[in-house]
Amino acid sequence: MARLEGLLLFGILAALLATLSMQVISRFLMDFPLAWTEELGRVLQIWLVFIGAAIGTHRCEHFVVELFMEKVNFPGKAAVARLIDLTTVGFFCVLVWVSADTTIHGAGQILPTLGISIAWSYAAIPVGCALMVLHFLMAVFRPLDAAASPKEAIE
Repeated sequence: MARLEGLLLFGILAALLATLSMQVISRFLMDFPLAWTEELGRVLQIWLVFIGAAIGTHRCEHFVVELFMEKVNFPGKAAVARLIDLTTVGFFCVLVWVSADTTIHGAGQILPTLGISIAWSYAAIPVGCALMVLHFLMAVFRPLDAAASPKEAIE
């Protein structure tokens, strides 16, 4: 799953780079800006952020929580790590629900230059958050000792 996400992220990044390069070339070299490149760049950037966040979740690279868990030693550290995971999963489940509803209800709006539904932009949020929930739930199966140091659980 993470490998597929990585490939998708690479494809999105390559498309974003090509789109923004076309925007710069058309605007500054040809003096004829392509309006659709700005809109497509925005859609791709939204997807890049949420798929990238899912990969970050898989790799346990949320540095603030990890920094706290590595620097502080206390009894019940593993239980606190589980509580953080459960709280995060709950938050992202709510976000999946709300953003999916927004995506469905906003589907009638059309992006002016691309001529596609704005749902293509909005869909990145529930998809990315659902992937984050999946990665967090898969982390539940790591040993309790590893919950205190998530990076070691992956390696």
